[in-house]
Amino acid sequence: MLNETVSMFTSAANITTTYISTELYPRGVAIVDAPFRIPTMLWMLIPILATIILMEFYFGRYKEEELGWNTAFGNALVLTFVSIDLFRHTYEPIGITIKEALISGNTKIVISIVLFGLAILLVLLDFLHFLPKKFAYLINSSSFIHMIAVLGIIVVYSNNIPLDWTTLLACTLIFILANFILHIVYWIIPEYRSPLQRIINIDNKDNSK
Repeated sequence: MLNETVSMFTSAANITTTYISTELYPRGVAIVDAPFRIPTMLWMLIPILATIILMEFYFGRYKEEELGWNTAFGNALVLTFVSIDLFRHTYEPIGITIKEALISGNTKIVISIVLFGLAILLVLLDFLHFLPKKFAYLINSSSFIHMIAVLGIIVVYSNNIPLDWTTLLACTLIFILANFILHIVYWIIPEYRSPLQRIINIDNKDNSK
């Protein structure tokens, strides 16, 4: 019984290792490398990536500030505009309608529809202040919304990245890693202190001596 269990775990480990090395890792590299192979997507990616980084610097500098319903609403609108551009990129060059693309099984249209549906849902929820504030701010944060937009752009603009479970898993892992790095950036940026706060801190240090 023990030998069978060990053999089962060994087999599962070998399958997992093979999958990671032969499918998952190459797919992740293809996703990250796509903007360098297809420069046309950079027109969409550069403004979004710049926004992600600059917003992390801003909120890292002013850590006491909250996102705000208006900013959350604006972030959801950005995802809406990105999904509309993905529709344009998918069906305009081949001259078919969205309905025809759906019938033909075009997976890139599916991605565009999913992103558009998510964006419209978030826009409505933010407009109505339907969700609890903290949860709404989390799912509408710049890093969350814009990273979804970035991954959607890369997959739709690329011709050699299929929509399958490997791509979804690779995108999820890239999303987690990117957000982890952004959180590190957020925490290492020194917090802003007004001149008055600095004077008060200096006085407190002098009084404690």
